[in-house]
Amino acid sequence: MNKVALLLAAACLAGCAQEQTPAPTQTVLNETVGVATEEKSAMSENCPVIDSRGWSAWLNKMPSVDGGARLNIAGEVDLPTPGYSVEWIEGPADRANPPGQRFTLVLTPPDGIVPQVVTPTPVKYEGAATYPAYRSILINCGGEGIAEITEISEVH
Repeated sequence: MNKVALLLAAACLAGCAQEQTPAPTQTVLNETVGVATEEKSAMSENCPVIDSRGWSAWLNKMPSVDGGARLNIAGEVDLPTPGYSVEWIEGPADRANPPGQRFTLVLTPPDGIVPQVVTPTPVKYEGAATYPAYRSILINCGGEGIAEITEISEVH
């Protein structure tokens, strides 16, 4: 009788036991999040701009020493630290008439230890105008478009 009671008790306890298996979806989700974070980090390294605003462009056609019009672009970008150096690279224009001109912002981080604080940074470009009028100005950073200016005024 002790054997029957012991078997019955073992069967009851075995039926109450919960099977514990790891959740495979949790591992997959963590890996997916890790990949997305790595991709975003790679993009952030290419272009540190967090946000941008206040873009404007104008053609200065006032008489000047060199006799040509000057293209001016101004805006503000939020960068992760102060002290970045800014370089503008003039890119190709499209074939529309008037054309859309592309520019690339190249931002170089400061050397040394700097505070990690989001810093609004004004960015300005002034250069000889290649065309007498522009349809748009496209501004890229790290292969991504950050602004398109479609209202280019003229100053006479």
